[in-house]
Amino acid sequence: MRILKIVPQAFYASRGTPLSAYHRARELLARGHEVDILTYGIGEQPPDLDARLFRARGPHFCRTVRAGPSGRKIWLDVLLFASLIGRLCRQRYDALYAHEEAALFARIAGALFGIPYVYDMHSSLPLQITDWKFSRRRWVVALFRLVERLSVRGACAVVAISPAVARAARHAAPDSLCIVLTNYFEAGETKSGDREAIRARHGVGPQERLVVYTGSFVALQALDLLLEAAPRVLAAVPQARFLLVGGKDAEIAQLQALAARLGVADRVILERARPQAEIPAYLAAADVLVSPRVQGINPPGKLLSYLASGRPVVATDALVHNQLLTNECAILTRPDAAGLAEGLVAALTDATLTARVGEGSARALARLCCRSTRDAAYDEIASAVREAGSQRRRTQSRLVSSHHSSPNRH
Repeated sequence: MRILKIVPQAFYASRGTPLSAYHRARELLARGHEVDILTYGIGEQPPDLDARLFRARGPHFCRTVRAGPSGRKIWLDVLLFASLIGRLCRQRYDALYAHEEAALFARIAGALFGIPYVYDMHSSLPLQITDWKFSRRRWVVALFRLVERLSVRGACAVVAISPAVARAARHAAPDSLCIVLTNYFEAGETKSGDREAIRARHGVGPQERLVVYTGSFVALQALDLLLEAAPRVLAAVPQARFLLVGGKDAEIAQLQALAARLGVADRVILERARPQAEIPAYLAAADVLVSPRVQGINPPGKLLSYLASGRPVVATDALVHNQLLTNECAILTRPDAAGLAEGLVAALTDATLTARVGEGSARALARLCCRSTRDAAYDEIASAVREAGSQRRRTQSRLVSSHHSSPNRH
């Protein structure tokens, strides 16, 4: 099939939705589909992606856009929709594949041009509005709830990144075809010496125990909770160090100030965002991997890469994590600083526990990332697109036949 992916993000970026969209494109290409990508006029060039990239045209007034809802993003969405109409006037596609709010654009454009669309649903839109503190006004939340309902109901298939997101989709439209396809970003191979090289780069000694976080530094990730847990961890494991990778300068400055107030600045390393190709080396450098997030229904994309690393994973026992992780494959903690600290101390000191969750990680990956399961999901998506396309053609044919058979009016 010839597919146009619509990505309402600064694409490419090695975080969140842009990273998910990148790997979805790679998986579609690997299954023999032809993929074009339409995205904002800002972002990096995606590495090693055999897809044509089209950027929205117009006055962008910016070179960056922060994660989450914003007024700037609304303007960029307007430009993206206009560019979508222009692209469909020039090129015929078998399907539109829309991420997040772009599903509404796909519904409108798909109706105009007779093209079915797939909605890749990363979270619940009204929930994002409140989680990201964009607005708490009832009419704004209600508007995004309507957008979500329209987007789900019009799609020939909804791809949900987790069971909780699937429940949100079915709540919006109980009869929708909803396919759960977890985010799994296959890590590249690590080389001999990668672990030592990363630790040496950041001055981490061979006897020190390294807790690593990778991902964005946005407030939703609750890195302040992780830093608040650090004094308790260091009291029990003085040789512990914390390495957090993925921030921007302003975010790093904020967390540095918090670490200083907590008296742990000398045990915390804050690193800017690194290319995705380097992340496997950072995972290999860790003794423990951590995800402190407590809000949301969309699991961090890094979770399954964490499990695949072979390192023990500590995460808060919140819906954002426990819909994929269990106590068999991770150390789940109370969603507060004291609970997180207890889990980290256990991961750093209890070899029996870490061996058990390590074995459980392999079983969880086999369940969540099974190749045959992913192939079946993509086959179901393709079947839904073909059926929707055939149904549209049959409807059009009936309308044409009805028009030709009706008597002429004078």
